[in-house]
Amino acid sequence: MASRIAPWSVVAEHRRLDLHIFTLRELTLKDPRDGREHPRVTLECPDWVNVVALTDDRRVVLVRQFRAGILAPTLEIPGGMVDPGEAPATAAARELEEETGFRPAKLVPLGVCHPNPALQDNRLHTYLATGCVQVHGGRPDHGEDLELVVVPEAELGALVARGEISHALVLSAFYFAGLGRPVG
Repeated sequence: MASRIAPWSVVAEHRRLDLHIFTLRELTLKDPRDGREHPRVTLECPDWVNVVALTDDRRVVLVRQFRAGILAPTLEIPGGMVDPGEAPATAAARELEEETGFRPAKLVPLGVCHPNPALQDNRLHTYLATGCVQVHGGRPDHGEDLELVVVPEAELGALVARGEISHALVLSAFYFAGLGRPVG
């Protein structure tokens, strides 16, 4: 679908704070309609991946992990940052194994979305991993507090409907995979 909105130009950019997982930028943008300048603050972030992982018996591999933003654990699918120079598919397989100890027989790209385009410049690459087999207990990164949760695929809709899975990027991944939609 064509857009009538013309791109805004960057008049000035200042990288203010590099915090490894993101860099805070202050931008001055020019509105092409009237030439007026507008300040904006954005986050420059690496791309992310997440993985809808299924075993041969149609069980979904999830992780429950503590999230500092809400100071509580969330139930979600494995995922994380794409390292510099790393292909998203490689990052997806790596994150799946690090967080859960599962390896896929097959990894298929499902889709790409922008996690928060109002603020961030990155993309989220979602993959479907099938034929997943657990090869070890997982090797989470330092500072990650993870619990492995494996549920039948048929239970996803109820987990979403009850709000037990509420992470927006996980819900996006389920949409790409055609999973977890509440009935009704």
